Amino acid sequence: MKKIIFLLFIALFFGCSDDLDDVLQVDSNENLEVEDFLYKVMNYAYYWQGDVPHLADDKFSNDKDYTAFLQSFEGPKDLFQGVLFNEDVYSRVYDDYEAYEDRKRGVTVGNGMNFGLVRISNSDSNIYGYVQYVLPNSEASTKGISRGDVFTHVDGVQLTLDNYRALLFSNTATYTINSATIENDLIQDTGLSITLNNSELTENSVYLSKVITHNEIKVGYIMYNGFVNAQEDDVKAAFTSFQTQQIDELVVDLRYNPGGSVVTAQLLAGLIAGEHSGKVFAKVEYSEKQRANNAEIAITNTNTQLGLSRVFFLTTKNAASASEMLINGLSPYITTIHIGDKTAGKDVGATEFYDYIARNTLNPNHKYVAIPITFKIYNGEGVGDYSDGLTPDIQLPEVLSNLGVLGEPDEPLLKKALEIISGETSVTSSHLENEISPLNQIQVKEGSAIFNLTD
Repeated sequence: MKKIIFLLFIALFFGCSDDLDDVLQVDSNENLEVEDFLYKVMNYAYYWQGDVPHLADDKFSNDKDYTAFLQSFEGPKDLFQGVLFNEDVYSRVYDDYEAYEDRKRGVTVGNGMNFGLVRISNSDSNIYGYVQYVLPNSEASTKGISRGDVFTHVDGVQLTLDNYRALLFSNTATYTINSATIENDLIQDTGLSITLNNSELTENSVYLSKVITHNEIKVGYIMYNGFVNAQEDDVKAAFTSFQTQQIDELVVDLRYNPGGSVVTAQLLAGLIAGEHSGKVFAKVEYSEKQRANNAEIAITNTNTQLGLSRVFFLTTKNAASASEMLINGLSPYITTIHIGDKTAGKDVGATEFYDYIARNTLNPNHKYVAIPITFKIYNGEGVGDYSDGLTPDIQLPEVLSNLGVLGEPDEPLLKKALEIISGETSVTSSHLENEISPLNQIQVKEGSAIFNLTD
């Protein structure tokens, strides 16, 4: 399944007729309408506009120079990449906003298997996949695939750094994986092949929600995999149940949550710490050119008050964007105990730009949507700048040999939280718990997908 990188975003409609750059016009004889739209978006709103020479306001002296610049790229996506700040790995452009909007709602084409990729030891390019979780009632679930399963080949071909895109992300209707086992650091093919059919499916942002009674303490546990506006009722229902059952402690599992909507992050903050509704959850700062848009974002009033003095967050390097915003944003008001691995380090947010030629009228000539980074995020106390990731209080990375079952009390990350809750251990007395080398994952982009490779 393709796991999308949900962008922390604010929607904004943008039409070329209203651009800042009205003095520059593209030669009407050239088919550069999309390039013109994208360039003007980036010049107008991009957070690093002042750091990119190609986006300087005085870059072009006349229409001819501007047209020639747009012509120098091989197409709209090439132009978009060509004007990005060299440290920007988050800005996106899509050529079909309808498909993009489906992804935002959690609707994708896949088989329900969410996986990571890891480089094989002593190999220059060979890699293997391991299953992080499987969507209930999906194709992968019916075929018996489960968390921790390993595969090395797709359609009979060994996965490598050079071919994984074509083998796993080509939108084919079906593919076959070859399962394997790992013993004593050696990967062994089991001889078992599993064919998976792809279809349209919807991933629920609330993957799992339950109340665990541990040493007579009621612990609310929620695994939340995406800040999706369209699915906010599900997360509200989970917290209504927590409130009804009068939980004593809360564990929020964000280990595979790559982010999402600012508004949904505000909502979750209000569900967790309702006593602090209305307080500043985040401050967003735009480029010097867009400084007037700087704003403070409040914790949403949800009428939910759990009476918690602390909250536990579980993360891996997959936790990004709105996940990090939530942890950082709540820290001034409630004790946050962070367990797992360092987060991704996405301390910036994006804005969606659609090409409106008139109010309520999208340009019928294309379906491009631009989502550039436009602002940086700080909490109410002005704390931010976590581009290297948020460091956990308890460093406990996942290890393939002991992934455990998500939501079960003996799953390593959840177990550690329960031990602290019951007083069996303390935050200060434990630091790095795994004796086996963890999966040293880094994030690798593949279109709208996110997965992991070792360094």
